Amino acid sequence: MKNLLLIFALLSGLHLFAQDVVINEILSQNKGLVKNDAGNSFDYIELYNSSAKTVDLSGYFLSDHKDTLKMFTIPAGTKIAPKGFILLWANGDANAKELNTNFKLNQKGEKLFLSFPDGTLCHALKYKRQFSNISYGLLPDGGIDKDYLIPTPEKVNKTGSIFVSDLKGKSETLVTITMTENKYSVKLLNPEGETHIVKVLDNKTDKVLYKTKLESASATIYFSTYEKGKYKLLIGKDTYRILKR
Repeated sequence: MKNLLLIFALLSGLHLFAQDVVINEILSQNKGLVKNDAGNSFDYIELYNSSAKTVDLSGYFLSDHKDTLKMFTIPAGTKIAPKGFILLWANGDANAKELNTNFKLNQKGEKLFLSFPDGTLCHALKYKRQFSNISYGLLPDGGIDKDYLIPTPEKVNKTGSIFVSDLKGKSETLVTITMTENKYSVKLLNPEGETHIVKVLDNKTDKVLYKTKLESASATIYFSTYEKGKYKLLIGKDTYRILKR
């Protein structure tokens, strides 16, 4: 009887401790923003350990279906450091060398489940409709608030007032865009110093609200005077959607 009680206490302690591991961030439309070792841009699921000790996740499960919680088994030897992160690529190929789930993320939104090895639920994250290169997750890391995020795989979660998504999914220029945290602006990085016409358009009417010529290595486009909503940002032939909140 004492042995049974000891085993129960140990299992209960493991569950209590492992509940500090949560589904912290997801990106379901990774359009060249984050790449794996092979240079591929897959969607990802980030786990976070809010505890002060390393947690062994061997045998834990991830799923996107409440009736099949044991859909993907986290491989043996997978550990997550205290206050640390683990990234799993959600490309549907669990046989790949890196951590890959055997299911993909739904861009329209769904619920993800993290379960203990015995099949009981550890944590769940329900996310909304997703946009290109905009992630979704908890604020702060491991917290209870949820929001759209500036993608920060294996780093501290950050949100912002301006979000940028690539409408085409493939850029034809070498210009990259940096989203600024809690500021109504985006920074354009133009490493080759090429000349591009930059426009800001109303998302519904395509009315040109702002126009300039990009010739320097960097430039900042401000949206502080615009109302909250969606806009289009044209850089040469590349078109981006801007969401101001």
